[in-house]
Amino acid sequence: MAAVLPVYFAETVCGDSTVSWSLLGIGISSNATSLWGYAMAAAALIVALTAPVLGAAADAGGRRKQFLGAMTLLGIIAAGLLSLAGPGDIWPVLGLLVAGQVGFAGANVFYNSLLVSAVEPGRRDLISARGYAFGYLGGGILLAVNLLMIKKPQIFGLADASVSIRLVFLSVAAWWTLFSIPLFLKVPEGPSGNAGTLYGSIRTGFAALSSTFRHIRTRRSIFRFLLAFLLYNDGVQTVIMMATVYGKAELGLSSGHLIGALLLTQLVGVPGSLAFGWLAERFGSRRMIYTGIAGYICIVTYAFWMKTAMDFWILAGSVALFMGGIQAVSRSYYSRMIPRGMNAEYFGFFSISQRFASIFGPLMFAAVNDITGSSRLSILSLLVLFISGGIILRTVEDPAGENPAGDCPDGEV
Repeated sequence: MAAVLPVYFAETVCGDSTVSWSLLGIGISSNATSLWGYAMAAAALIVALTAPVLGAAADAGGRRKQFLGAMTLLGIIAAGLLSLAGPGDIWPVLGLLVAGQVGFAGANVFYNSLLVSAVEPGRRDLISARGYAFGYLGGGILLAVNLLMIKKPQIFGLADASVSIRLVFLSVAAWWTLFSIPLFLKVPEGPSGNAGTLYGSIRTGFAALSSTFRHIRTRRSIFRFLLAFLLYNDGVQTVIMMATVYGKAELGLSSGHLIGALLLTQLVGVPGSLAFGWLAERFGSRRMIYTGIAGYICIVTYAFWMKTAMDFWILAGSVALFMGGIQAVSRSYYSRMIPRGMNAEYFGFFSISQRFASIFGPLMFAAVNDITGSSRLSILSLLVLFISGGIILRTVEDPAGENPAGDCPDGEV
């Protein structure tokens, strides 16, 4: 999603062609960069609209792992089917991109909720950060193998890079499948209601949704944190999703530079995430979130001025220092604010904030690019998201200060 597919889509599937399409009767002409942004926004919208209901249903029926499995399977199938795509398959690739992103992002709703049942409150910053660190390590290992497959296909007995890239997508599907198994076998699901059948769980989820939304509105700190997270994480996700396309469109970088820099991001992301978790335990989650926001403000400003391949490598290393840490600490910070037994339900609303963060940023990036013809102005516009998110975060009360035990009691405002 971040390394191989954007380059493959821009160079091979879409090429230099501009696609004319219509939305609500409005004619739109888009290049590969804009199409990628619109597709990512569509996937995020689907997850944002479904996550709260599915989260409530999972809590009500004790089906967090079932929903996690369904979303994981969707992502695995989409990744595998990408191996069949070729030049000119613009809409099939975009459709599989949306399906794969829905599977990945939807699975994370239930994956994140398991943090509450698996880890005591006092260790969630550290364990959440370790989760991101191991994710970057695993992704980095596979990406290194994939990069070798593309650059040296003969080592693997492959004819050329075009064959290698197709096998890369299959390798992602296999890797995703393999490393999902321990989670389903070992991680505890935690307490749940008893809604009987799947239909009963979904019906109960709908009933609980409006009640939960009212509770979130009255818990002012939770509501404000979700709004702040929506804004600054919007910027984080947009930088992650659009960096490769930006490097290709604005700097004309080769696939070797793009994928190599993203491999660097995966590797640097491991110590970066671990350091963030350790520093959050020492200095507090909120301070480290502010540190991440300040880091991204510097990154976006640097991205506006960068001109060379070396600049892109520096940018990739800088992003890696902050991207996993700020998301990991935000996740653990939020986990200490939610009531007991409502893990997936509240993380469903967390996912709304997370997914809408994946809608507005790419959408704004694509729209500014279409209007101005400049990807540089698109990246600079993200400053608004980081600054406004940081301002709203200042109004959120620290959950550790309110309730050291880590769970909000019922009725707390």
